[in-house]
Amino acid sequence: MRMSIGLIIIIVILFLIFLSWIKKEDLNKKLEKIKKFPEVTYIPDMSKNLIFDCLNLNKTVVISKEIESKSTKEKNEYDEILPINTEKIDIKRVLILLHGIRDSKDDWRTKGKLVENYHYLLKKNSIEEMAFILPESGYNGESWYTNFYHERDFKYEDYFIKELLPQIKKEFPNAKFGIVGFSMGGYGAFKLGIRSVGMFDVVGSISGAVSLIRMISNKRVLRFFKYIYIPKILFEKFEKKHFVRVFSSKGRKILKEDVYSIFKKLKYEKYKNIKFYASVGTEDKEPYLMLQQWIDIVGRMKKYKYKFKAYLYKNQTHTWDYVSKDLGNFLKYFYENTK
Repeated sequence: MRMSIGLIIIIVILFLIFLSWIKKEDLNKKLEKIKKFPEVTYIPDMSKNLIFDCLNLNKTVVISKEIESKSTKEKNEYDEILPINTEKIDIKRVLILLHGIRDSKDDWRTKGKLVENYHYLLKKNSIEEMAFILPESGYNGESWYTNFYHERDFKYEDYFIKELLPQIKKEFPNAKFGIVGFSMGGYGAFKLGIRSVGMFDVVGSISGAVSLIRMISNKRVLRFFKYIYIPKILFEKFEKKHFVRVFSSKGRKILKEDVYSIFKKLKYEKYKNIKFYASVGTEDKEPYLMLQQWIDIVGRMKKYKYKFKAYLYKNQTHTWDYVSKDLGNFLKYFYENTK
């Protein structure tokens, strides 16, 4: 039986009253506590840009491909960035990079300076050769790398796990794999990494949406949230209406797709060998509360004893410029944990 409008309004009002009643979190206090974790590195100054001049950027080749997906009814494109003069069978490391909402695969090269970071680290002998896979998320950059709730032709998680990943694994049979993403892509990387047990050695998030409940309530109200129903009419902005379309209006359903919530239910033995990575800027607060989401996930990984490395960058916000500065640290982390 469908809820009446009156009952929905009452539930929403009670929910908002409940949120206003919860004690306001002391964000600075939480940050100071987390900065003391040995897994966390605090970077107080990112003002100096890496010098990418005089780099030989011709050591890689870009190949564009597409998959006619049965899960999404789309032609889903992806790029391979490969070291030249190296056969795929000899490549030892492959990294998949997932872009953010309304971004595209090309942003990793044009804005994230992927190739420049890679060649810079090669020149310094900080890493060895690797291949990169840059997929489009699908649905015009707004797929959330997720199966849309109750929509059969928009199964993006199925596409990545059942179609794209097996294809890449087949192409690079002797490689170790990592996955990382920015923003929506950080969410996708963590969720796909968790749900593809045995596929990835390293899973990373750069300013990722790894605690979905924050985006709706700005509170960690797990016990109460599962009883919430969130109608689309409450949201004026398209992205929040789309969020409900993807994940549903039911709190219980959203929790099943929430990385922060999923971590609590994982069986440690199955995931103990995965190395996780999470980074964020101290000013990445509005509108998506990425700093708060980072605090959530770092605290949870620490509590459940997962192996991870986290970076916190002073004064950095939610931009591709930030990604370009952090990406080198992730590439080194990926290399070190796939030797």
